[in-house]
Amino acid sequence: MSEELDRLAELGLVLPPPAEAKGRFRPGVQAGDLLFLSGAIGTAYKDGEWSLPIRGKLGAEVSLEDGRLSARYCALNHLAAIQLLCGTLARVRQVVKLSGFVNAAPGFTKAPLVIDGASDLLITVFGEDRGSHARLAAYQPEMSFQAPIETDLIVQLYA
Repeated sequence: MSEELDRLAELGLVLPPPAEAKGRFRPGVQAGDLLFLSGAIGTAYKDGEWSLPIRGKLGAEVSLEDGRLSARYCALNHLAAIQLLCGTLARVRQVVKLSGFVNAAPGFTKAPLVIDGASDLLITVFGEDRGSHARLAAYQPEMSFQAPIETDLIVQLYA
């Protein structure tokens, strides 16, 4: 087991199986030493089934804490995609950029705090040096499937 998977296990987390694409795209594309991961919403895998346990808008039916949890699910799904595409999380040299989109009700202004749910997990798994990243936290008036969060990720790989 890798150091990164050990850190996930300490948190009581395991990588979900790779999710099937719901459209015409790949889970990620490598260009040079950069891996560009497709968007991930906060789906969760439990007892052999996928679900979207948190739905709706931040600042309306979704609390800040539930938004952070949804962002954490997004990051976990990105980690599963990395594992699928690279064979191991140990190939990640640096988390480069996380972009987060928050399905927000008018007046909700805490998108950066919500996206911290994903950032915190990435930094915990890869450590401060490899896990710290540039970031975007943006607001969206609507999201597919009523997802509260969608993120995409760029990582640099070891050869």
